[in-house]
Amino acid sequence: MSIHLRPPARPPRGTTVIELAVVVAVAAVLVGLAAPDLRRVVAGRAVATQAAGLMADLRYARSEAEKFGEPVTVCAIADPAVEPPHCIGGIGRADWRAGWLVFVDRNRPGEFDGNDRLLTRRQPLAASGGVEGTLRSVTYTAAGFSIDAASHYLFRPVSAGDGGPAPALVCVSKQGRARLAPGAACK
Repeated sequence: MSIHLRPPARPPRGTTVIELAVVVAVAAVLVGLAAPDLRRVVAGRAVATQAAGLMADLRYARSEAEKFGEPVTVCAIADPAVEPPHCIGGIGRADWRAGWLVFVDRNRPGEFDGNDRLLTRRQPLAASGGVEGTLRSVTYTAAGFSIDAASHYLFRPVSAGDGGPAPALVCVSKQGRARLAPGAACK
């Protein structure tokens, strides 16, 4: 007589549908709670990056003016769809959201034309609530000084609701030095 022994039963492997549903539900709740904070962080980072880009381009323009021994201008682009690009006209405030140009300014100060040499072009700002500048352009002399009055550029986030990210303020002194203001005003 032979006895056939069966191997011991193994516990089932894998997960059940109920366990999977519980994990998905908990993950959905956690994502729902984190989404507003994540949006705020992303909007705040976009504003900080855009402000840092303008400050970097202003510093670049200043150093290139000294290097080339010619005026270099940073100006707000009037319409990003028009080629060749041109600066916003007029005097006073301008919206810089469409991007800006940095160019060796050989003819008319603050105007990009055929005799000027384009150094860089900043594309329109994505995820921007607007960029309001007190001037439409900043021109640096060969000595590295601004020929324009002191100015400031307010970068607003897309959503400016309560608890949203703070705007960023870039201040440019009469001498042409750019800095990020810690508050809501250039002092």
